[in-house]
Amino acid sequence: MTAAWELAQNGAEVVVVEKESRIGGLCATHEFRGWRFDLGGHRFISRNGELVRRVVGLVGDDMLTSERRSVILHGGGQYRYPLAAEDLARKMNVKQGALAVGSYLQARLATLLRPSPDVSFEDWVVSRFGRYLYELFFGPYTEKLWGVHPSQLSADWASERISLLHLGDAILRVARLKNRNRPRTHARRYFYPRRGIGQVFEMMADEIRHLGGQVLLDSDACGLERDAKGRVRGVRCRNAEGQEELISCDQVISTAPLSLLTRWLFPNDGEIERHAAALRYRSVRFLNILLNRSDVSESTWMYVSEPRYLPTRIQEPKRRSPEMAPPGKTSLMLEIPCNEGDGTWRASDESLYQKSIEDLQGLGFERIREDTLGYFSTRVAEGYPVYDLGYKEHQLSLLSSVAQAPNVLSCGRQGMFRYVFMDIAMEMGIAAARQVLGNSAWSQAELVGFRTDKQLIEAQSMTA
Repeated sequence: MTAAWELAQNGAEVVVVEKESRIGGLCATHEFRGWRFDLGGHRFISRNGELVRRVVGLVGDDMLTSERRSVILHGGGQYRYPLAAEDLARKMNVKQGALAVGSYLQARLATLLRPSPDVSFEDWVVSRFGRYLYELFFGPYTEKLWGVHPSQLSADWASERISLLHLGDAILRVARLKNRNRPRTHARRYFYPRRGIGQVFEMMADEIRHLGGQVLLDSDACGLERDAKGRVRGVRCRNAEGQEELISCDQVISTAPLSLLTRWLFPNDGEIERHAAALRYRSVRFLNILLNRSDVSESTWMYVSEPRYLPTRIQEPKRRSPEMAPPGKTSLMLEIPCNEGDGTWRASDESLYQKSIEDLQGLGFERIREDTLGYFSTRVAEGYPVYDLGYKEHQLSLLSSVAQAPNVLSCGRQGMFRYVFMDIAMEMGIAAARQVLGNSAWSQAELVGFRTDKQLIEAQSMTA
């Protein structure tokens, strides 16, 4: 969508092919009986000042600013997220605190005596926070989210995604041996559209249409037609009635899953199939509950690490914008990780609701069943690219194959097989569009390395 927006603003003729009935992909907003629900916990922050100005200008007075408040629900209590040493000290008993500090010191000593690279996610966390906190919070949450033991997940994305201070740094601050002003590790304030994150892309679609472009909904891309020189000359699409058509094109910017795109480009290629089959995505089921009360919690995000509970995160959409629920009402959205086609994916809304009500009661939420006015679920098949230990070889091989098609660029979370936030996906779209327009030297190879610096992304972001 952002690539099409950039192209249309520069006079190009664009056609957006969207499989779903609403625009926005993973950033779509669903409306049901006056309540609105995103597909996950979205917000808009970016370190790209130009992008911030353009998006805020597009949304105008409907762009709100909100403040993030996140907690971890664990063992009947709540911990601040990101974890803070002072908070842990108040809420852990003496034995737990001693285990946490002792485990951390043991890990640091082991790292000094036997330095080794962080290969897995488990390596990365244990070396920085100790095994006690890893087994208490990080390990169970990560395995529940990804469906893979953390020892089998790559450490590649950890430094960008864990908004936590080095525990040693926190200990020095508590002991007053270091400046107590902690560096910012996450964005406290963020931009958010009044009617949900999907409003950004609905307004983009309106502008694209106004500029003469097309946005085709319920249109499932199902293949590519290539000429003798390997250039893509058309995209095959199937509409809601099952009818196929071929859309002619000069250039293709794809955000389809990387494995699917390469199968379209190189059908019946055994090596492509081997690499494509090795890349896996984690699916998500969202249970959306409409509630006859004004509020449930003060928190934007509530993380649930314990494996006995279905959701990994609970959110109250009203915390982002008051218009996500009717006046005097609110809602909860439960994020439930699964694999496409498994029992959780196939479960009826009713059975998912009944189990979730039990979980909410166990987590301390009262009278949710009594206040429920309705519920429904939404699904995302390719929600998170799974970074297992061998993913990089397959990802880079497939991206190299895409680069062989002279008029195709792949970008975005699914298209790059990278766990990026929406702002980076949008930047990729703009970079791809500018290459098509001839305004930049970008290529698929440059997109592979786009925003891969090893630092906590949020600490560098411009916020409200």
